[in-house]
Amino acid sequence: MNTDKIINCFLAADLHCDTVLQIRRGYDISKRHKDYHIDIPRLKEGGVDLQVFASLAHSYAGGKSEFEMVNEYIDCLKTEIAKNNDSIIICHTSSEAINAKKSNKIAAVLAIEGGTAIENAAQNIEYFYNMGVRLLTLVHEQSTDWCLSWSDKNPAFTGITDFGREIIAEMNRLGMIIDISHCTASSANKAIAASRLPIIASHSCADSLCPSGRNLNDKQIKAIADKGGVIGVTFIYFVLSKELNIQSAELRKKYPNEIRKISELFVSTKPEEELQIELKKHSSFIKEFEASLNRLRPTVKTVVDHIDFMVNLGGIDCVAIGSDFDGMSMPPVGLEDCTGMPNITKELLARGYKESEIEKIMGENFMRVFKEVCG
Repeated sequence: MNTDKIINCFLAADLHCDTVLQIRRGYDISKRHKDYHIDIPRLKEGGVDLQVFASLAHSYAGGKSEFEMVNEYIDCLKTEIAKNNDSIIICHTSSEAINAKKSNKIAAVLAIEGGTAIENAAQNIEYFYNMGVRLLTLVHEQSTDWCLSWSDKNPAFTGITDFGREIIAEMNRLGMIIDISHCTASSANKAIAASRLPIIASHSCADSLCPSGRNLNDKQIKAIADKGGVIGVTFIYFVLSKELNIQSAELRKKYPNEIRKISELFVSTKPEEELQIELKKHSSFIKEFEASLNRLRPTVKTVVDHIDFMVNLGGIDCVAIGSDFDGMSMPPVGLEDCTGMPNITKELLARGYKESEIEKIMGENFMRVFKEVCG
């Protein structure tokens, strides 16, 4: 069977990456790199036709509000894409994405990761929509005043508030995709129920295979599927592997300050050279951390195990891919960067998936939601 022919015939989509963090530091996506995970040459080599680029709302904004920081991320991403519009173009609808593929261009979809970016102002949803944003991850590692993050140890309420339901209604009205990755179980459940349109979990895995508050339980997988939504199976090591999740949790408890400092550096706007100088100060810790986890490192097969589980539970129409490239360390073996994406197709073929089923998983399912929500 000619797997390359199969890979080239459908539109492949990745529902989440954090490459904007690097672009803000001067990363040139037009050039092929050996570091990080995504650039235009590697996206093309990996057959990725649609890439969702998330602008992260975070609390390390260096004195700027999260609204201001996200605006900066979006502006620098737009500038970088405009410089390379012969290869990549921002798409607001599914038809624009299809036309981009026909023109041999990558479709870029703008997203925001973290509802703190709207600063409790419903009108900012429309503001970001008018900027071209078509997907909002309701929370990241920080709860909003209206939706809870999975990492919130002292929640002030349960699930989402009435204002949170207003935000969801506004997103439905405008045609912006609702993303529940990083939500607590209660907030995810209420968001699914509140939306009249399909929702997604852009980068999550199955809790039954890797117990974690960051993952989706069986009822949530079914609820997303019943709503016509999709789940982007992600490549993050601690949500893929139960053993790795346990081991990394122990290390995070043992070295909280080191991990916090590295996390702050990773999302900082320091120029790349300065960032690498700062990271070198922590190189011995990083090597020790990764060495202690590397023996348990997931593979492409681990990713497809989660795909199998979700397909068996929610059906073939509910599964997609959401890498989290450039937002994580230690990607699975065989998926070291976006050039490895065809390995998922090859593993699905090896497990007996039909070509039509692979087309759905690798992009068609997301395109269906993209069309229904955004046009």
